Amino acid sequence: MTVLIGISTAWSSETWGEQKEHPGGLFYNPAHYSNAIYQHGGLPLLIVPPVKVEDRGELQIVVEQTLDHLSGLYFSGGGGTKRFKAPGMPALEIQQPVRYRFEKMLILEAYKRKMPFIGACRGHQMILESLGGKMRLDTVSDHQQEDEEKTSHRIEIVDNTRLKEITGSKTWDVNSMHCQVAAEAPPGFIVSARSPEEYIEAIESEGEVFQMGFQFHPEVMCEFDPQAQALIKAFIDATVVYNSTA
Repeated sequence: MTVLIGISTAWSSETWGEQKEHPGGLFYNPAHYSNAIYQHGGLPLLIVPPVKVEDRGELQIVVEQTLDHLSGLYFSGGGGTKRFKAPGMPALEIQQPVRYRFEKMLILEAYKRKMPFIGACRGHQMILESLGGKMRLDTVSDHQQEDEEKTSHRIEIVDNTRLKEITGSKTWDVNSMHCQVAAEAPPGFIVSARSPEEYIEAIESEGEVFQMGFQFHPEVMCEFDPQAQALIKAFIDATVVYNSTA
């Protein structure tokens, strides 16, 4: 049985603002996410936030029913927000409040179920913040690039981590494209990679469950990087195990 992997989506009404040609907005994310999952044996499914569900109890039911059908989750990036730019970038919840509330509940429920998940860029930050980590209040300008399909800087991978085991390397050239920075990993997680500036570039669960966050975009790097391919394959393998035991 092919495992079904949910991919979170951005809502254009929150990222771009209301547009006359798209009343009500669009749900979207780049094809790299679904391509990476397809190419490594998974079946991707885009998950959209229920924008008209405001009752928390009802939203929790939606979250639980959604996860009942999935074997893993991939929390995507910020969706190219146009409404906010650094240095005046507000907190994650203020940027995309509907998406934030839904994704936080997904993360908490998936964590409780010990379901494998990955987060990239904003997704990494969502995992960190939702589970009790902290974001820095200031923004940075030295990790932004125009072409996400090229690597921009090298990270240092921590010894004795799942990331080190998967990549088999102490360093990794990655494609970080961010202006907000994680300050502290959540309880139960460790920092598995840092940038030369000591920014948190990767986190992972301390236990056996495959739950990881990356400030960069491994789903994009899958197009050209064997280490990113190994990472996505390890994720899909973990979802297969979860599916067989859930």
